[in-house]
Amino acid sequence: MSNILNISLTKVFCIIFVIFLIFGIIWLRSNVVGLEYKISSLEKKKAYLMKENKAIVAEKVRLLALERFENNESRGFVFPDRIRVVYVKETTHKEPYRISYKQGK
Repeated sequence: MSNILNISLTKVFCIIFVIFLIFGIIWLRSNVVGLEYKISSLEKKKAYLMKENKAIVAEKVRLLALERFENNESRGFVFPDRIRVVYVKETTHKEPYRISYKQGK
């Protein structure tokens, strides 16, 4: 009788173990699938942000382009030539700054 009881208890424990093992594998697989979805959405967001970053860098380059300033002389953007450059000499004492068109005075 004891031997039959041990065999039936062993069968019950084996069945319970197999059921827990199956549910554990299902739970693990569902978590892996969920993580794959999160990774996919983050990769899409990364691609979008990289594209947006490239557009912003291109806009920055366009705004800082030298030709933009060279073509806007009618708006008052003019590069100074050597004649119109004003040099300001800073003094160590508290006296007014001296201005000249020649460097070193």
